[in-house]
Amino acid sequence: MTAELSLAGRLLAIAFASGLNVYATVAVLGLASRLGWGPTLPPGLRGLEDGVVIASATLLFLVEFILDKVPHVDSLWDAIHTFIRPMAAALLAFAATDGVPVAIRVGVATIAGVTALAAHGTKAGLRLALNTASKRLARLVASLGEDAAAIAIAITALAFPETAPAVAAAILAVLLFFGPGLWRPFVFGIRAIAARIRGFFGGSRWRELDEVPRSLRALVDPPALAAPAPRATRACLSASRPVGIFRNGWLVHTDNGMLFLYRSLGRPRRLTLPPIQDARIRRGLWADSVQCRSDRFQCTVFLLKDGPEPDLVFPVQTADAQ
Repeated sequence: MTAELSLAGRLLAIAFASGLNVYATVAVLGLASRLGWGPTLPPGLRGLEDGVVIASATLLFLVEFILDKVPHVDSLWDAIHTFIRPMAAALLAFAATDGVPVAIRVGVATIAGVTALAAHGTKAGLRLALNTASKRLARLVASLGEDAAAIAIAITALAFPETAPAVAAAILAVLLFFGPGLWRPFVFGIRAIAARIRGFFGGSRWRELDEVPRSLRALVDPPALAAPAPRATRACLSASRPVGIFRNGWLVHTDNGMLFLYRSLGRPRRLTLPPIQDARIRRGLWADSVQCRSDRFQCTVFLLKDGPEPDLVFPVQTADAQ
């Protein structure tokens, strides 16, 4: 039982490290095992000791190391690796459990893939939040910290297998504590990239209310007689209360004002925005941000690129930073 627990902890730690940086993880595992820095890898992972594999993983790590320091390019890189990192972690876990029943191998691979996806989503969400805040030093520190964490966790899982269960428990605690709050920025990033593609091919425009998900549009009151039909656009809203940070949803213009429609705890909800007195627009590559202020309410609205121009959504404007 102790050996099985140690292996499970090692695989969970490796999966988490792969979610942060799969190329660094593979390079470290292969190089450390080849040089004898700790116990050898399970038989199914001995292929990582091959020089070509180590060299290829190292080269890709260097590419990622550079791109990961470029604002917005790092978010695009993360979006592409949403599929690569979890799949790589699942394949590593599947190969490491060679010799056990297939059903168990598939289960272990699934858990590893989900763990890597959670780590990846947390990393990508944090990066997007930092990009939006334009904190250059914070982005650099976060990127270096993620690389260092991936390498350290991979080395620990290989060289100190007896500590693997404790490392795995700490990883789960981190995911449970920090993960949920950072997944919304991650989801926003995926929506923003998809909207950028839609805007490029299909043009940017207001959306009819019928294009809003049914459960959300049911929260919009019918327009008054002879009033214009409600118009909507995809958006994300950050405010201290009541929605929190990076809440994904829809911004709807009605004859009675502006609504923000979103889901919370699986339930559709709506927030009526007060009349905006000050709207400061900042145009971005993936989304435009608008800092809105009224007497008793402040928020930041992120408008996706398949919608109308921000000055049409918020006609009150005091600044436009390119």
